Amino acid sequence: MKLIDLLERGEPSLIQETLQKRFSSNLSFFSSLNPKLYEQLILPPKQYNLFFDQHGLNLIHLQNKSLVYPKIQDVHTLIQTHKDLANSPLQNPKWSISHNNLYLQKMDENTFPITGQAINQMINSLDQLGGVAHFHLPSFFLPSTCIYGALGGLFVQFLLEEGMFFHSLLWFEEEMDFFRISCFFVDFALLFERCSKRSCYLFVQDLIHRHLIKSYFQSHKITNNFLNLELSLYSSPKIQSAKQLIHEMQAQNSRGWGSFEDEMIGFQNTLKNLTFLPPTLTSPKRIDIPICVVGNGSSLDSLLPFIRQNQEKMIIFSCGTALKVLKNHEILPDFQIEIERIDYLYDVLLDAPLKDTPLIAGNMLNPKAFSLAKEHFLFMRGGSAGAYLLPSFVLELSSPFVGNAGVALACALGSDVILCGLDCGYIQGQSKHAKGSFYGQEGTQIPKDAFEVKGNQSKKVYSTSIFALSIEMMSLAISHFKPNFVLNLGEGAYIQGARSIKPSEFDLKLKDKQQAIKQLKQCFTPQLNTPDCKQFLQDAHHFIEEIKQTLLSPIHSKIDLFNLIDSINASCVAKSITHPSIGILLDGSICHLLHNLMMCALHYPHNDISPLYHQCLEILLITLDKYKLKLRFLMHLHSTPNSDPKDLSHSFMENQDR
Repeated sequence: MKLIDLLERGEPSLIQETLQKRFSSNLSFFSSLNPKLYEQLILPPKQYNLFFDQHGLNLIHLQNKSLVYPKIQDVHTLIQTHKDLANSPLQNPKWSISHNNLYLQKMDENTFPITGQAINQMINSLDQLGGVAHFHLPSFFLPSTCIYGALGGLFVQFLLEEGMFFHSLLWFEEEMDFFRISCFFVDFALLFERCSKRSCYLFVQDLIHRHLIKSYFQSHKITNNFLNLELSLYSSPKIQSAKQLIHEMQAQNSRGWGSFEDEMIGFQNTLKNLTFLPPTLTSPKRIDIPICVVGNGSSLDSLLPFIRQNQEKMIIFSCGTALKVLKNHEILPDFQIEIERIDYLYDVLLDAPLKDTPLIAGNMLNPKAFSLAKEHFLFMRGGSAGAYLLPSFVLELSSPFVGNAGVALACALGSDVILCGLDCGYIQGQSKHAKGSFYGQEGTQIPKDAFEVKGNQSKKVYSTSIFALSIEMMSLAISHFKPNFVLNLGEGAYIQGARSIKPSEFDLKLKDKQQAIKQLKQCFTPQLNTPDCKQFLQDAHHFIEEIKQTLLSPIHSKIDLFNLIDSINASCVAKSITHPSIGILLDGSICHLLHNLMMCALHYPHNDISPLYHQCLEILLITLDKYKLKLRFLMHLHSTPNSDPKDLSHSFMENQDR
């Protein structure tokens, strides 16, 4: 008998016996799955408990004896409330559903000639096969689902008894007593079976962890990135905090994934830059002098007097477009930090101007800009495909912005680090960048998708998903490299691990700056190794063939497709760990391809997606072959720079037209 039938029509003694058996089986389940949770569940309740009388079931507050669910016409409303919640969640107004503002949209094939063409062809296939404007999922399948405070969770059991399957589930319960009550109702062993593998996350009381939330989204980077279902039966500061953290991690997961085309620019730039045999960061050593990292945030304006007065007592790292602001105020940075792949960086550095300032560049920097510097140094920037081509030191935690690269370098090399103008967000009432920078006159508008974060000083600060990631990476760099002190002088976002301080609150000692600069440069030695292009090509081709074989798996339903996408995503994550150059190079575009494939399937009005998948499969296989050919073309040019590439170029263009 289903629990809903028993609760509505069963004998009280049988109801009590059944609920007690369910509780005991759940205790047994959690005793092996999570002993710490089990130890809490066997303790007597402190605040709330399950209440059962002749009027039905309810939850009772043990101190004041108040009931959580109202009693209407002499009947407790717990069962009816949860029965209503279990009714078609995707169409139920009591649930919240979000689409992450992502829609089927064609890409610019000039910018993304391979990836864009594939995505546009898949959208065309959907249109030809009768795609619809609304999304369509089978009635027994729920996408990424978050539950905040289930107040007994009876509706979860009702859904399970209807045969519901959760693609992924994240359940946060603030009160241990509330979760204990849910153990009388929910068959948790069955719940874990009805979620995709390793996709059921339970957080109870204070057991929520940032890295686990991040893992929840990263392990389903694509399938959790479009359709998200939420339910909260009550609100509290702790639940709001949990929601904010989950939404932040979700937003980070949804940010730009990169693309094969973009990574190929940086990859090709790396190969070219290595031909200069530049001094490359190989063995960072700590130097006895503070390094001041200067970003182009609006708080830089008020910090320019401090930098000017103390420029002989510290090494100054200018990051990106901060260079023009510093030079406009007659401050000569000791090193300019750059990571951009863009063509117009050369003109930006001419305009600043760079002149005699030594350049410390990420491996993916535009070669024309790299050659502009009279003295240049290279570091292999973690997170870029080209950084792992050689068995060399890779500077991790140096993304997503140039300021992150500056902070990571300073934390690895300086005795102490001073942060100026690294706002990592928007300061209320101020422009995004400092005055007189490359960006010219700016307004003070705060983007709609921004959210308030803790400020480093007294002003209100707002961040976005990409800035939040930047803050996190800076904190991790401080924790990993462990300089003596990190002082944050800015008025932007608070950065964990950095002390919030004002220039008037400390003094710097005079150091032998020229000797320190000499020692810093000695951390960079000529890079004499060259990449093994042949081996790289073989490994890349092998991985692409693995992906193709996985795509050839029989796919009929939308659940099949979700599982396939998660499987390929896991392969890309694993490859990014074992062979980062290949994983990073291909992961972004593979994610975009699979994301659009999933969205096409969601807009296909049938659960049997075989016709659509058959057409999209052919597009995907051809696209992966194009990636292989593009790589072979690039590696051939690099390994035989004096050869005539006409034949390969002609072959590649033919493949592009297929």
